[in-house]
Amino acid sequence: MPAVISLAGWKAENSPHLSGKAHCMACGHEGVSVAPVGTVWMECPACHGEKSLFTHGVEYPGKHWACACGNQFFHITPEGVYCPNCGDWQVGF
Repeated sequence: MPAVISLAGWKAENSPHLSGKAHCMACGHEGVSVAPVGTVWMECPACHGEKSLFTHGVEYPGKHWACACGNQFFHITPEGVYCPNCGDWQVGF
């Protein structure tokens, strides 16, 4: 009889992962991919080349900070955090 595999143990050893839309730079295939955090290039399921990339940035679940202009991406400097869209300094973290 084969050994029983603990799915919880396997998940802990192989986490964390990201999932999201991906695009192959070689053949243009688009789909959803899952990969360990830190992975840059993924294998394309259509052409099998390692030229597939996530199309969107990583966004963890939960609340996110947004500028009054609506932008959610910021530049962090030694002087503070500012919005590259409108230039406003962010306060109140």
